[in-house]
Amino acid sequence: MSSSSLADPLTSCSPQAASFASATNVLAPNPPAVAINGSPYSSWITNMRLNVKSHDKRLNQDAHALEQFLLTHATGRPTVLIECDGTHQEVKLSTRGKDKTVTVTDFHFTVDVSNALLPADTYGAPVWVVADKEPAKRGRYWHQIDYDPNPASLEAGTSPHRRKTAPLLERMLVRDYARLRKSWLPPWTRLSAQSPTGGVRLLLPGDRIRFKDISAQGYLDFDMGPPSKTLAEWTEEYCASRSPLKEFRFIRTVYGWSLDEVQQMVKRTLATCHSGDHRKETVNVIIKGRKVIVRPNNPLWWLYGLGFLRVFFYITLIYPLIMWPIKRYLLGRCWKVAGSSFAFVRYEHLEDSEPGETIAEYIARVPQAPPESNLKVTSRGISSIVGQRFEDWFSANKQTIINAAVSKAYGGPIVI
Repeated sequence: MSSSSLADPLTSCSPQAASFASATNVLAPNPPAVAINGSPYSSWITNMRLNVKSHDKRLNQDAHALEQFLLTHATGRPTVLIECDGTHQEVKLSTRGKDKTVTVTDFHFTVDVSNALLPADTYGAPVWVVADKEPAKRGRYWHQIDYDPNPASLEAGTSPHRRKTAPLLERMLVRDYARLRKSWLPPWTRLSAQSPTGGVRLLLPGDRIRFKDISAQGYLDFDMGPPSKTLAEWTEEYCASRSPLKEFRFIRTVYGWSLDEVQQMVKRTLATCHSGDHRKETVNVIIKGRKVIVRPNNPLWWLYGLGFLRVFFYITLIYPLIMWPIKRYLLGRCWKVAGSSFAFVRYEHLEDSEPGETIAEYIARVPQAPPESNLKVTSRGISSIVGQRFEDWFSANKQTIINAAVSKAYGGPIVI
């Protein structure tokens, strides 16, 4: 993908871009990526975590090929599972005639809710890139930031960015923000006026227009500035590295549902589905297929990647004392600077709305307007919710979960 295809439409000087900038309600088409099943590079999906991995030689040498490979898999949605487990304790008589407390599993099943994610072919899966001051793994296994050592020369364009370890306070703030974003917010949300100027930036101009001024209620608007370093530049930096233990991790995230709320609501429902002493319900939200990992094809990576050898190396203390320090501080290089996001539910700007009008005015003007509870006023006009809130999804599928628990389900996922 050329750098010109990623130019910001609001700053481009071409006539087509100028006409586009004047029509704020028109979405810019994103540059197409290779078809999901048409990738010419060798890769495979891991059995347990469903991550995509590749040791293809070309991907480690050709930055453009790596960029296209990542964009191809950016639209592959992760698998979201709700794991439900219920137990109780019983007192039984042992063979020696003594009472023994045993834990009995009443049910253990998973619910696949991946179908509730908005389809990428209709609503997109925005690709994001970390901003300069966002603590991230930028070629090391610890968090770093990029900074301008001489901001006064920034306008002249002669001051190259430098890289340093992220300060402890910034790392702690980002950790706190990550917990909130994990709840239900997209990665590019500004959480408050005190948020660090870091965060992530949407890569493509069409996505930056689509998500402009449709922020979540109670939070500041999304930061829609273009990234200072594009995905193409990050892949060039990766391919230029000669480290035998380098890797590029592309992260696919989900947002729109509060995962804590999901756990609590399902747990309260499961509590009524079994009996016994010391009942316990455990609900976990598991996201599989979150990572697209590219690594070189060499004996060192295979040595680090073999699970049964790692167990042996841990037992003999070879891994924690020798292999881990070598990977982290000497030979290892890790880039975790980009990803894509899939929504369960989010706001979408209504193209037939007008700036400055209220929800009541919009409903009166548009006969087929969505329900008032789904609408919100923004600086661009009116936005409406697309997708399904978890409360609505749960009310429609609650009985299916109850039936699985009552029937003492134990096995594969229940796809809803």
